[in-house]
Amino acid sequence: MESDEKYLTDAEKAVVGQTVEGAVEAVFRWGAIINLGLPHVGFVDALYIDDSDQYEVGRTLQVHVSSFDVRQNKFWLRPPGQTPVVDRLRAKGFDL
Repeated sequence: MESDEKYLTDAEKAVVGQTVEGAVEAVFRWGAIINLGLPHVGFVDALYIDDSDQYEVGRTLQVHVSSFDVRQNKFWLRPPGQTPVVDRLRAKGFDL
């Protein structure tokens, strides 16, 4: 796996693993794009979005920054307190 060291600013490196505030830029069936106020945007996969969630363009919300994807050039985000999908699948017996 390619290191994200050369792609991220020091400020971006510091947010990985943290809960930060961001503004919803766009909402699609497959997820939401979140502006973190950094050079790279973040993405919340639809697997983390419930029908009752209020992902609306312009709304500010808290997100957990899970990782940076070099190939897709974005941060992977999830709502704070939600278990990562890969951990949920492992708990159900999937070997990932």
